[in-house]
Amino acid sequence: MKKLAIVTSVAGGILLLLVPRYILPACEYEGYARMHCSDTASAEYLIGGLLLLVGAGTLILKRTWQLIAGSAVSLVLFGAAYWMPAKFGYCQSPRMPCNYGMVPGVRFIAIGGMVLMIIALAGFVKASRRKGIS
Repeated sequence: MKKLAIVTSVAGGILLLLVPRYILPACEYEGYARMHCSDTASAEYLIGGLLLLVGAGTLILKRTWQLIAGSAVSLVLFGAAYWMPAKFGYCQSPRMPCNYGMVPGVRFIAIGGMVLMIIALAGFVKASRRKGIS
């Protein structure tokens, strides 16, 4: 389960750093003026960086309760990544790249990361109950 938590956090962080800029870029990077979706992309960069840090930090964690806490933080960060487009906004026109690319891509990554992190958390909780919290 530890590997699942690490890979999910690191891969999610890398994707949240790359998707809003290079893979499915926000409108600003497609030649449009800076808009609300640019702020959303910046927020996703921050969350992606934090996920990378949490994933790297999980490498050194040994105790089950620490792994549970790290996975919970990752789960919250994936939830925040899903919520950022609603918070900062994005272009509502179906012709804008953020509407048909960036936002659905970010939300897909966030949902996938949340599902995998819930599985990892369930495994950690099961392991902690089996051997007692340590």
